[in-house]
Amino acid sequence: MSGTSSKPTATSSSSVLHPTSYQLRSLVLDYLCHNCYISTAKAFARDSTVRQLDADGDEILDVPGDLGGPDAFRLSESLLAQIDLRKQIRIHVLGGRVDEAIDLLNSHFPSVLSESKAESSPSGFAIHTKSSNIEYVSSRSVEPAHLLLNLRILAFSEACRTVPLEYPPAESLSLPSAAPPLEHGSKDISAFPDQQLSLLTKAQKLYFLANSLTSRSDRAIYLKELENVGGLLAYKVPEQSSMAKYLTMERREAVADQINRAILEKTGFSSISSLELITRYTSTLWLFARQYEARPTPGAVLPPVNRPLDKEDRDRELVPLFDLQQFLSTKP
Repeated sequence: MSGTSSKPTATSSSSVLHPTSYQLRSLVLDYLCHNCYISTAKAFARDSTVRQLDADGDEILDVPGDLGGPDAFRLSESLLAQIDLRKQIRIHVLGGRVDEAIDLLNSHFPSVLSESKAESSPSGFAIHTKSSNIEYVSSRSVEPAHLLLNLRILAFSEACRTVPLEYPPAESLSLPSAAPPLEHGSKDISAFPDQQLSLLTKAQKLYFLANSLTSRSDRAIYLKELENVGGLLAYKVPEQSSMAKYLTMERREAVADQINRAILEKTGFSSISSLELITRYTSTLWLFARQYEARPTPGAVLPPVNRPLDKEDRDRELVPLFDLQQFLSTKP
């Protein structure tokens, strides 16, 4: 799984230190598109058109160089359609409507949940931040069998739910609501033989899928997971039990993020945005520099720190760690 894989050029170091307005615009649009902020991306693309003038005040229509010009990042119709589909799938998962999400995946991104040829990526979606060879390896699997199991496990958890977990703004998006859960405190799945039988059937199918995995270690991991998730059946109100972690919004978000990244990779994009990749790279670079007791050179630009250096740090004169929150809150 790779992020930006452009070969460094002679202008790479200078372009990183002095990014052009086109580069910065591309970074922002790339981030918005990766995270499905389609309305914001459209507005930003419309209002952030970079105009450069020559010495006579005339607009320069073409900017030479390997970083591209005004069209370095275009929101093509095919790209916007793909973002909209990814957003719909994400909203369905966050709303607990797993079956609807699976239907959309099978219709528009079949390679995500099955071993088929990857779809071609929409035109006009290219990253032009050529700095170095950086490869991103995700800790989350994008194997179709794993993704399908994760979705089915989430669907099982949602079927066990007895307390609603609404995802706003469902009404404004005109999307169907998830099936209403059982009333809190007054009813439970044991009172409905049909519901209980349905859940047991779902559980059997999950065990079949897990046992179908070719890797022994994968089978062991998922069978243990199913053993834990199956504990939801033991409680009248699982939201008040020790198994409540399987019914949180964080659980839905984790699956939604994994699916979104899988779609991006299967369609030929980086699974994370260039901005996230650069931030991860920067954090790791400063972390290793400190671990190896690197000392700053005179005049070096260092990450901001949120506290005065203690005596040990002053004596050792080590470089500080990079803290993203501190960096964002520091005024220029």
